[in-house]
Amino acid sequence: MNDSIKENLRSLLVLIVFIVGIGLVIVGQRHIGAPGLGIMLLGLAMLISLLWLYNRKFK
Repeated sequence: MNDSIKENLRSLLVLIVFIVGIGLVIVGQRHIGAPGLGIMLLGLAMLISLLWLYNRKFK
């Protein structure tokens, strides 16, 4: 695989994880109680992991 193709696939994967993370936070807000909190925390963990991966390059 070319480096260009790998970079495009990585960018697509990051975009998908970002959209799923935001979606989980939004869906979790609609549910009241522990299940909603768990869903929101999972989405937040996904978003924080994306931030960690992004900031790791610039350390």
